[in-house]
Amino acid sequence: MTIKQQNTPWQPEINPGTKLSDGYKTILIKRLQSLGKVLHKQNKTNTLSPKMVRKIRVGSRRLISAIKLFKQVASKKLLIKTLVRTKNLMDLFGPMRNWDVFYNACKTFNNESTLENKDLFLQGVIWANRNKFEKEAIIFMRAKAKKLASRLLKTTSKLFTTDNEPTSISFFEWSKLSLMKIVDDFKKNINTIAYSKEELHSFRLKIKFLRYGLEIIGDAIPIEKSHALYETLKKGQAILGAINDLYFHIEQITLIDNSLKNQKGNQLLQNELMKNSFLKHCQQLLETNIGLFRNWQESTTHLIEI
Repeated sequence: MTIKQQNTPWQPEINPGTKLSDGYKTILIKRLQSLGKVLHKQNKTNTLSPKMVRKIRVGSRRLISAIKLFKQVASKKLLIKTLVRTKNLMDLFGPMRNWDVFYNACKTFNNESTLENKDLFLQGVIWANRNKFEKEAIIFMRAKAKKLASRLLKTTSKLFTTDNEPTSISFFEWSKLSLMKIVDDFKKNINTIAYSKEELHSFRLKIKFLRYGLEIIGDAIPIEKSHALYETLKKGQAILGAINDLYFHIEQITLIDNSLKNQKGNQLLQNELMKNSFLKHCQQLLETNIGLFRNWQESTTHLIEI
């Protein structure tokens, strides 16, 4: 997608005259190499910053989206193991990412609060959980990151040498048809969402798939349409991401609170957490973001008439 050059490292190799097989190979190879490069640098890591966790998860998600997009025309036998391993990699770093966001949100709240409203005990509990998941992730990275990177590069080399099947359709023609199918599915779901945690998360995944689809094959439709849609998808994804994070925060605060209530001799800690300043803050933010999503949902409907 031309307007997002940093997300489309396969340009200018792909143009309106590119063959379908050449197009999907170029994109898959770039995505495989990109994730492999990140993993190769991490096999001796001693720490995992939130930025690095995000980089691994975004790289994994973009590769997964590309594989899903091209599964009908690329070799399933060649890519199925890569898909499974990449999903597992992304899932491994999911909990650490959640606790990173949780900790930063609580820390920001405490920094901006008066002394009597701070939840410093809660901030400490969050940090302890974050560190636990970091230790597990580091053990995994030291043991398997280099091996995973090698496997990704091996898949890349196989794609280079895979014979192309003859086809009469160009990459851009196929891309436009594929994009229309993704948009149609998006249309069916945007106005039928039940506002539960599960359905909002499910719709967020659809937003991500369409957004990454636009990054990959967005040049197949007029830029004046793809650009507006891409920007609104980013906004919707951000709102739903905040909602998902807030649900996680509220659930974890409640679990920590209940755990303290069941312990004897912890009256001081119970009183500290029972103020629930941060909990109320999260609940208010959740209501605000659900309202923002309703507004986004209404304003986005007309943009998907591609």
